[in-house]
Amino acid sequence: MGVVKIIETIGSSPNSWEEALKSAVDDASELPIFKSKKNITKVNVKNFDVEVDDNKVTLFKCRVEILLE
Repeated sequence: MGVVKIIETIGSSPNSWEEALKSAVDDASELPIFKSKKNITKVNVKNFDVEVDDNKVTLFKCRVEILLE
């Protein structure tokens, strides 16, 4: 049985949820834990949110769990 580490993070983008998801994974991959040869094996999307200003969507947010082995 292996050990899996889960990191929860939030990515954001003014353009789309896809960019917000990519931002979350890219930002997490810069963490020191990845420097020790840990690899992302799966990303679970927990939820999607948006920020609204003056009745217009201004920011897409994506909360994710990143699993490492």
